[in-house]
Amino acid sequence: MGELKVLEPAIDNGLPSIHVKKRLLVVLGAGSSVEQDFPNTQELGLEIAGWAREHFERVGRASEGGHLPSQWPDYYGLLWKNRENYHSGVPDEVKGLAEHRTAPNYERVLGDLHALMNGVLGKPYGDPIYQWITKADVFKDLGIAPDGADWEDLRSGKNFHAVQGQLKALCTRLAARIRGNSVRFEIELENGRGTEAFEPYREIFLGLSQEFDLGVYNLNYDTVALNALPHAFVGFHRKNGRFVPSEVLSRPDWNFLYHLHGSVHHRIRFESRVMEDPDFGQKITWYNDLSQTGDGEDWEDAGDVAMKSDGKRVLLTSLIAGGWKLDQLQDEPFLTFYSSFVRHVHEADAILIGGYGFGDLHVNSILRNALRARSRSGRPPVIVLGHNKGGRPIANRDADPWSSAMATTLRVPVKRFRDFQHRSEAHWTNLPHKVPPGEFEQLVDANRPIPIATWNWGFNAAAPKISEIIKWLSGDLAAL
Repeated sequence: MGELKVLEPAIDNGLPSIHVKKRLLVVLGAGSSVEQDFPNTQELGLEIAGWAREHFERVGRASEGGHLPSQWPDYYGLLWKNRENYHSGVPDEVKGLAEHRTAPNYERVLGDLHALMNGVLGKPYGDPIYQWITKADVFKDLGIAPDGADWEDLRSGKNFHAVQGQLKALCTRLAARIRGNSVRFEIELENGRGTEAFEPYREIFLGLSQEFDLGVYNLNYDTVALNALPHAFVGFHRKNGRFVPSEVLSRPDWNFLYHLHGSVHHRIRFESRVMEDPDFGQKITWYNDLSQTGDGEDWEDAGDVAMKSDGKRVLLTSLIAGGWKLDQLQDEPFLTFYSSFVRHVHEADAILIGGYGFGDLHVNSILRNALRARSRSGRPPVIVLGHNKGGRPIANRDADPWSSAMATTLRVPVKRFRDFQHRSEAHWTNLPHKVPPGEFEQLVDANRPIPIATWNWGFNAAAPKISEIIKWLSGDLAAL
């Protein structure tokens, strides 16, 4: 469905032939960029924890004109420890089943900072349930309590402003970190040092774009995919930086690359501070030159706090990071991209998911709902390019958070995945401990493959298999 007709050179009868180019939806996660020397979740977690410790050591009474007392704690560090200690005393066999949902990582703890910021908000501006939480003994012992009614008065050293300050500082440092990494990545491409790692990535997208009309939803902030698809429509006018939501929503063609969670090319600007002005307020724009703004303005990655669902205060940032993503997605360009994602999943003739850990439930729900709706008319082929260091068969990984989340999202049973050599094996307990190197696993029903396949050897390592992947995505389920 949703196919684009492309004119090809004339054939023998002198008339142009019509070649139907199928539409391929691509969803990219962090695992697709790590081979280009971008940090993974664990590495970023360590860095952000260090930034958090530095924050109050650096600011203290010098920040906000001397309004923040130096004794404020490292909120980020406290929230991290809270998650680390959550399963203390729980038997290991039970802990293993649930810990992956609650264990600390930088995304979850940034979300906790948002929750704490709302919890200490003074009456009557906050929410009763969040204030109730922050009245617990653990916060009282740390001297953290809901602010008074004069919470807007910075001179009173409010917890709200202290938490907000740390959250804003960490989001700004995160954006600067990935932007700097992107600048270095592009410099190395220009001087040839980064081409060896990037070439397999480029080959994958070159092969896919020759056969399919591509639509890419990038969950990463970096510029790796942009360098592979430099002419893709990004939802912004590249010259003046303005976001064009009407073009995104009405665009009949694909050939797009949307950064659902933000891009290092995003920056926040206050176009007008006059409420009657049509361009009043803060907005995210696109800027091509990552090294400097060129217009004398500082590059802003964190703006003001705004009220979202149920009165929650949420910080506007150039990148969507941490919990509360659905509330953060209410701003543009994220809301339009998220809305168009639903349509494109339904329109796609095939779907490729690369380097994604299935950790974003708002993304998973769209994929799951669309695949369910399309199950009666015939599911589109879906291939997942991931990385499994142990090489264990998916059927033996039902307690593995990734395989469980993948199976739930794609609405498939993990026990029925088989590699080619063991496609006729009836029971998963008879499978070998490792998948043969370089093999795909495919969902099998009564020895008949159905259109869900996985590759667990890394994103770049799939480049030599791109011909087989293209055939499979085009409907040849015997190609893998």
